Amino acid sequence: MKRAIFIFLVLSIVSLSDPSLASTAQTFKGGVKDILTSPLQISDNVKAETANAKFLPFALVGGLLKGSFYMAKKVVTGTLTVVTAPLDMIHK
Repeated sequence: MKRAIFIFLVLSIVSLSDPSLASTAQTFKGGVKDILTSPLQISDNVKAETANAKFLPFALVGGLLKGSFYMAKKVVTGTLTVVTAPLDMIHK
């Protein structure tokens, strides 16, 4: 676990410091941003469902389930983006 954190920190510092890696750094930052902002999906979907609802308990449950699905989707895509960002650098 400590190695993974160390590698993550080194990768983030190196990718942000070298101008030739700017696109990789932007991709990496975008993936981290997706992971960190993913819980907002739940609140956004709950608000949207309750605004259009006729029966509030169903809207709350529906918004919570829908938001959880979209949150998980955003976490997975963000994680894949973070993991594959160094691979983009290799292929260029």
